[in-house]
Amino acid sequence: ESWTVVYLSLLCMVTTEREYVRSLRYTIDSYFPEMERLDLPQDLRGKRSVIFGNLEKLYDFHSQYFLRELESCCNHPLRVSHCFLRHKDQFGMYALYSKNKPKSDSLLASHGNTFFKFKQVQLGDKMDLASYLLKPIQRMSKYALLLKDLIKECSEAQEQELGYLRAAEEMVKFQLRHGNDLLAMDAIRDCDVNLKEQGQLVRQDEFTIWLGRRKCQRHVFLFEDLILFSKPKRIEGGFDVYIYKRSFKTADVGLTENSGDSGLRFEIWFRRRKSSDTYILQASSAETKQAWTSDIAKILWQQAARNKEIRMQEMVSMGVGNKPFLDIKPSDAAINDRAIDYIMKGRGARTRASIAVSLFDHSNPFKRSQAQLSTNSSPPAYTPSSSSSLLGPLNLHMYLDQALLPGVLAPTRPFDIGTCIEEDELEHETSSQPSMSTYSPAALQHLGCVGSSLHLLLCSVVRPGLWSPGSPCFLPRPGREGPALLCHFCLRFHEGN
Repeated sequence: ESWTVVYLSLLCMVTTEREYVRSLRYTIDSYFPEMERLDLPQDLRGKRSVIFGNLEKLYDFHSQYFLRELESCCNHPLRVSHCFLRHKDQFGMYALYSKNKPKSDSLLASHGNTFFKFKQVQLGDKMDLASYLLKPIQRMSKYALLLKDLIKECSEAQEQELGYLRAAEEMVKFQLRHGNDLLAMDAIRDCDVNLKEQGQLVRQDEFTIWLGRRKCQRHVFLFEDLILFSKPKRIEGGFDVYIYKRSFKTADVGLTENSGDSGLRFEIWFRRRKSSDTYILQASSAETKQAWTSDIAKILWQQAARNKEIRMQEMVSMGVGNKPFLDIKPSDAAINDRAIDYIMKGRGARTRASIAVSLFDHSNPFKRSQAQLSTNSSPPAYTPSSSSSLLGPLNLHMYLDQALLPGVLAPTRPFDIGTCIEEDELEHETSSQPSMSTYSPAALQHLGCVGSSLHLLLCSVVRPGLWSPGSPCFLPRPGREGPALLCHFCLRFHEGN
């Protein structure tokens, strides 16, 4: 029965797709020639692209590619998701069409309806041009509904197919709203930032914002590389414009997924500014809040992945080796009774799932507060936060083989991506290493004997981008809790100088 529903849903999609392609062809053949008439009103001359947008390109895409691929899925209905995902860029044309639609409607209402009405009567058509120009918008909504129906009929056992269908549905929904997002972006005023260089506009919404004790309404735009705050203003004619206030690079942003108990608030804060620069944003709904925190987290993850790759390339160019792992055998002097444990902390009534990624912290996007290093022989039990986990603990194993730190990376506590680390408050800009309890002389001797190459690797991982020969390593910043510890190699360096 489920298979029958899936097949019928795909059959409906293919049938309506054929009709959609015919309607696009009909609009082009019937109304495009009207724009070449000698009696075309002066206000419509040279305005074909305004009235019709990129309708002709949409027709070419659907008639030459998309319809044929949908038809080829009849025997494998769940593969329809690949048709959407394969042409993600082409579906971006719908956002541009939606962005142009208000201009088209305005021009038709003021000058075009009377002119094109004559052609409609001549064709004996009950539908006017405006109705045909609405079909691309309606078609995208239809795709979203059909994909939703397929998702409902897909069992959890079909995990891979289900994931692809959800990704296709999300892509269609994004393009549906992205046209409005682009319109809103065009309405930003007094902005001294080149928004075309900030990556794709991901979403935009209005929030109630607290900065310290100040409260205000702001329209916030989230780009891949920028978060922009603006003040909404209504102008004559009922249109909204957005007065630019300030913006921040997402590379300097930290996220706290939940703030307070309302379920509507989250925090955005900035690593390289004073700690009071924390914005609390209250969304209009839980769905909006969840969408924003999810998208910000995704952006920060992508930046972390890029920075990790850059860091690994830098390590290779520094002569560490031509691969990211050093093959060093364990030593008898290894510290076998110590474990590194990452302990989750709560702070007041807030539920935190914080993320921060900096261009200067390639391999370690997290600060030290939540990443507490312990000398216990067995790790404490972990109690998950009430918020959803966005990031896992700092994973040194991504960079070092287990043999590099025998006993320090205890086998009883594997490093996974199952929990999240909370960022510390903003105090200083120049260090992000966790504190470590004092090692025994034997431990220091072991660290010293592995040589300068390993030491360089270890220090560059713990203090990415900040280490130089003779600088402190494996120790907290001045004024922080814990001993000021130099590893054996650094100690020898200082004694020799």
